[in-house]
Amino acid sequence: NLANIYLGIAEGAFASAKNYTQNCKKPWLTSEVECVTKDPFILHHYGTMWVDLQGVKALVNQAIELLQAAWEKEHNLTPTQRGECMIAVNTAKVAATKVGLDITNRIFEVMGASATSQKYGFDRYWRNMRTFTLHDPVDYRLREIGKWALNDEFPQTGAY
Repeated sequence: NLANIYLGIAEGAFASAKNYTQNCKKPWLTSEVECVTKDPFILHHYGTMWVDLQGVKALVNQAIELLQAAWEKEHNLTPTQRGECMIAVNTAKVAATKVGLDITNRIFEVMGASATSQKYGFDRYWRNMRTFTLHDPVDYRLREIGKWALNDEFPQTGAY
């Protein structure tokens, strides 16, 4: 499931940003804090990114469980079970795409301008995330989720 890859990229970006913030970042001139790790705005961003990652992680784990259960049913899988599995996988993929792109961009807000230097290579997280996600546009996933959410229509077999 590509959602796992997207989640991994976002988690890697978060971990790298955390390390950089703790070890390289200096407080903003008007922040009124001596240590950047006490800056309320930096803390707010990290808190938001953490919550977003945990939400995606839960969705990905749910999709994995449903996918495994569907796999184990083999030919006994009902159309409803298959549809529920597809909706879970699509939901996880869309959420992982959105959160991954957001986090790989937002890390620069907590690290600052010096982190954009090519010597760090932090841009690789966004670039990798964007490249992967363009191969499977979420617009088509959202259309299928929308059909289900509004009209109780599961994705058709062979739609992917």
